[in-house]
Amino acid sequence: MIGHLSPAEIDAMLRRHRIGRIACSANDRPYVVPITYVYDDGHVYAYSIQGRKIDIMREQTLVCFEIDEVDNASSWRSVVAEAVYEELTDDPDRAEALRQLVGREHPVAPAVGSNGAALKNAIVFRLRLTEASGRFERRDA
Repeated sequence: MIGHLSPAEIDAMLRRHRIGRIACSANDRPYVVPITYVYDDGHVYAYSIQGRKIDIMREQTLVCFEIDEVDNASSWRSVVAEAVYEELTDDPDRAEALRQLVGREHPVAPAVGSNGAALKNAIVFRLRLTEASGRFERRDA
């Protein structure tokens, strides 16, 4: 059976995961890349160093975000969301995003230490989700 996830199931799945994929495109060249993230209140928060992903998202701020859970070929769940890339340069917003990313509840960046000092020069951003859908497949007994 293939079906749709409810909004509550989509939200729970986004909160449960820490690794997702961003799909972005500029100049007719698509690019998909995994990121570590934390989800809060309709936003995916993440950080990166300067590179192709950031260059593309700065040029074309409309992106797609995806996560999935796969038990086997006939048992899976996925969420696909359209989003807008927003770079966090305001100190309070940036600090709050980093706190969430390296906090005890959401240790997605263990290599940077608990104070996030190694992220001082990182590009911190959020994806403001504008629309999300979820699907699942399961083999009914």
